[in-house]
Amino acid sequence: MYQWTERDHEDMKIRPIELAETIPAHWFTHPGMHQTDRELVLAKTWQYVGHESQLTKAGDYLVDEIIGRPILVVRNLENEILCFSNVCRHRGGALATKNGSARALRCVYHAWTYNLDGVLVGAPKFEGVENFNKHECTLPRYRMESYEGFLFVNFSGDAPSLAEHLSGVKETIQPINLRGMHFYKRVVYQVKANWKVYIDNYMEGYHILHVHPGLAKILDVSGYTTTIEKNKVLQYGPLAGEDNPYHTGGAAYYYQVFPNLMLNILPGRVQMNSILPIDADHCLTVFDFFFDEKDPAKLESRAKDDLDISDVVQKEDIWICELVQKGLKSGTYDKGRICVQEERGVWAFHNNLRDAYRHIASKQ
Repeated sequence: MYQWTERDHEDMKIRPIELAETIPAHWFTHPGMHQTDRELVLAKTWQYVGHESQLTKAGDYLVDEIIGRPILVVRNLENEILCFSNVCRHRGGALATKNGSARALRCVYHAWTYNLDGVLVGAPKFEGVENFNKHECTLPRYRMESYEGFLFVNFSGDAPSLAEHLSGVKETIQPINLRGMHFYKRVVYQVKANWKVYIDNYMEGYHILHVHPGLAKILDVSGYTTTIEKNKVLQYGPLAGEDNPYHTGGAAYYYQVFPNLMLNILPGRVQMNSILPIDADHCLTVFDFFFDEKDPAKLESRAKDDLDISDVVQKEDIWICELVQKGLKSGTYDKGRICVQEERGVWAFHNNLRDAYRHIASKQ
């Protein structure tokens, strides 16, 4: 873990935006900060996993790895959605390696078998092993909750409810209905930048005209606003009429929920975007696309346009974020000033980090 210094404690102070600086470069680049972020920030909060529409019947399951933890999410016979460690209790093998459906969960290594409640029901050739009751051998279970059909896991077990974590989102975006969304596709990008660099970039529209010329034509940049809440930042961007690749009017709601979740919400569609660190210099950006369109032909047309737009924007963001990571590691940059008009979201994200780090440092 990262060892805090007197300089760090000075950088944890929260100042008015007019006097504020960015967080220091070494908070993005130090290997010890990666461990601190992963175990003491991200693992303590709700992490996005998937959607109820991906688990339509008993035995359907999702496989993922989130901040170093292999997980398996399954719908059991009682219609509950549960989240287990995807690690067999025998020798650490995986119960599944890709999404699927089964009547039981069978380890790919030695075929130990668990029921859909995570209880061991089969251990081949284990006769003669003393003081071993297979029915007392269960998979570790993580806390899981759903918000309007979207599934989240918490590894610490002591986070506030998911409803509190995402409070206000569904009310703000009305008449868009999150409950009516259905999963379409997952797209994952690997970025040669710290996870906080990628979120920094998301937190402001300052760069849109310079980095995203195509997106600038879709959004009415003159109406772009930023609203700061306790653990959320909402960037609101009216769409420039209905003659755009989204084929709709209305507005885009870009929510960042601390620490590493982004929700891109537009009429008829949602992108759930989770940023997962790999190490201090690399992260994954996980995009799940959702639509409320039920007509197959219209869905395919709209989805293609959405994915095409998203891919262009993400590649532009990846390009600039990777340049920034090099700049942060150059030794010539430490901290910068905040643009009062355009970077209120960055300031809010950095202040949430400062609060989190101050809490962690107080316990060391």
